[in-house]
Amino acid sequence: MLATLTACPDKEQSEQQDDTEMIPNTMQKAADELEQIITLLGGPLFNGRDNIEQMKNEQMQMLFESIQKFSLGTQDNEQMKNDDNPERDEQQQEGSRSEKQESEESGQSEDQKDAKDEQQKEQEGEQNKEESAGGSDKEKPGSEDDQNLNQKEQEIQKENSGEKEDTQRPGITHDKTFQYEDSLFGIPQWHDDNWKIIKVLADGMHFTWNNLQPELIKKGVAQTQIENFGRALISLSQNVNAKNIVESQNAAFQLSQALADFHSYYKTEIPAELPRISSGVTGIHFAVKQNNWPRAQELANQLQQEFAKLKASIEDNQTHIFQMLEFSLNDLCSAVYNQDSVLVMIRTNLVNTNIRELDVRLSQKQD
Repeated sequence: MLATLTACPDKEQSEQQDDTEMIPNTMQKAADELEQIITLLGGPLFNGRDNIEQMKNEQMQMLFESIQKFSLGTQDNEQMKNDDNPERDEQQQEGSRSEKQESEESGQSEDQKDAKDEQQKEQEGEQNKEESAGGSDKEKPGSEDDQNLNQKEQEIQKENSGEKEDTQRPGITHDKTFQYEDSLFGIPQWHDDNWKIIKVLADGMHFTWNNLQPELIKKGVAQTQIENFGRALISLSQNVNAKNIVESQNAAFQLSQALADFHSYYKTEIPAELPRISSGVTGIHFAVKQNNWPRAQELANQLQQEFAKLKASIEDNQTHIFQMLEFSLNDLCSAVYNQDSVLVMIRTNLVNTNIRELDVRLSQKQD
């Protein structure tokens, strides 16, 4: 009896382990490709703390190097100025001498100016007499020439101003989203080839999706969910090709939602709520970047509901990593409700980091 009783828990554990399933490799590949696309579109990162720490060290090194270059450049400029000082002293001396000469000559020139003024008055009187006698006709062509010159100058100025206006208009306005920000999570993620990289990844997802569909159908995934993913993938490809940043972000978010729904069909150590929370974080990040605060607040409410389900489904929900996730998620929702875009950008990355670490911890149990 003792032997059989002691064997029962082991049997139950073995049966639970046998019931657990593995996420298909094609589904994990689609998730990895989508995470890269989301980050390249200006979305959050999907890295653990070790990678974030490495990024921080690299950025600090780059900033220190730029500061050193700037300080060296200012020192070189100061040295150049010091080297130029002797010449400036000579110029100042020459300038003072010329000022003295001008002051000495000014007394002499005042008498000459008075004489010149009298001569000019006499000449003006003679010119007025000539104009009354019909001499003004000779000046008309000159005045017309002056007007023509003024018109030409105005036309040139207009043309120049028009060219300046054209040069001030960049070719594509939607690229304004991608800017360099001095922040740990505002790393330079955008350059001219980003659209090309995203297009390659999006094209590759069509092959991954084609390989994943039969497995989802065998698993009994609803046809509507499969169609939702397919439509979102088509929308992503079309908008990436058109370089439409907002619609590309929306399509990527829809893909993450559809992909998160597929997890509920597989019984793993990773609760289905965890990928849904990660998808909601992506949606909040994009909504705030698009200045759509009502949408961000709606997603924050859904996020809290999903986390309540997650906390109820995990037995050991008082671990350090789980509490970090709970605190970071509450802080994210608070930033959304306060419409603090700076904190939202930081905390979406922080929540994703905690999700990644919890995912790794739970996956180790499954192995």
